[in-house]
Amino acid sequence: MPFLGRLTQGLVPLHLIAHRFTSNSMMSPAEETPAQEDQEEYYRAYFGTDADYYLRKLALYRAGTKITFNIGAFFFGLFWMLYRKMYVPAFFLMLALLLQSFLLGQAIQYYGITDVKAVLLNNTATVAWSVLVGFLGNWLYLRQAQAKVERALQEKQTEQQVVNTLSTQGGFTLIPHILVAALILGSLLFNQW
Repeated sequence: MPFLGRLTQGLVPLHLIAHRFTSNSMMSPAEETPAQEDQEEYYRAYFGTDADYYLRKLALYRAGTKITFNIGAFFFGLFWMLYRKMYVPAFFLMLALLLQSFLLGQAIQYYGITDVKAVLLNNTATVAWSVLVGFLGNWLYLRQAQAKVERALQEKQTEQQVVNTLSTQGGFTLIPHILVAALILGSLLFNQW
């Protein structure tokens, strides 16, 4: 109530009142984060080489179209998530796929499903997961990007440091793919002996 008391006494300038009720945080006007329109450079740094595509998707996301289709996520699913450094969603997708595979195997054994029907069930599940990841991929990635940009802007850094941080945190990586390939190669070589 002290704020309202000062307001009624006319001691609080109007621009501070407007800022206090329109700002997402309690920062002073000098510490404000850039408006959404002014954050393109930060998102471009985070998105990396495919920035134009994801900036268009971000504009749609902000306009209310939260779910859009991503062909890369549809075809490559888990690998697309790892490529885009979406480690937490990739982990949960991997757990869901393992659970689905286990449950499908149990159902095949328990109900005595024929091989032809088992292949059909497996293919149907694969297509369903692909469609789900294809439609949710951009949404998950844009939410991650927003969180990373907001977190980077809240830290006390210069504009160039924010861009450098986002460039490092975002973009893409091939390291998980190289590790998976090395594991597969090691497994194949180990099984040879």
